[in-house]
Amino acid sequence: MAGFFDELARRGDEPLLRKVSGRVRFDLADGPGAESRLLVIDEGKLALASDASQADCTVRGDLPVFAELVAGRMNFMAAVLRGALACDGDLELMWAVQRIFPAPPRGWDPTAGTRSA
Repeated sequence: MAGFFDELARRGDEPLLRKVSGRVRFDLADGPGAESRLLVIDEGKLALASDASQADCTVRGDLPVFAELVAGRMNFMAAVLRGALACDGDLELMWAVQRIFPAPPRGWDPTAGTRSA
């Protein structure tokens, strides 16, 4: 998961967030432990902050949920509505930050493994 956030910081600029500024903390739970990443957005410029305490918006979820989001196999807002992710704080910022997660791969069917033949 660190690779995803590191890539965001390397990218530096996200055109889809050009009108967005704020600090979003992602709390990733992995069993009894957790790690936090603080993404700082300044009119589309992305950076990771070393201090993950103060945030305008906090997104919490299990590490496997974030792995599915990063792979494009899960939709951010659907995960929030299902309760797989919890969000606190600035909900407009949460709504905007979902744009950093990739779209599902072309032709991917999330129900393919659950349908009976």
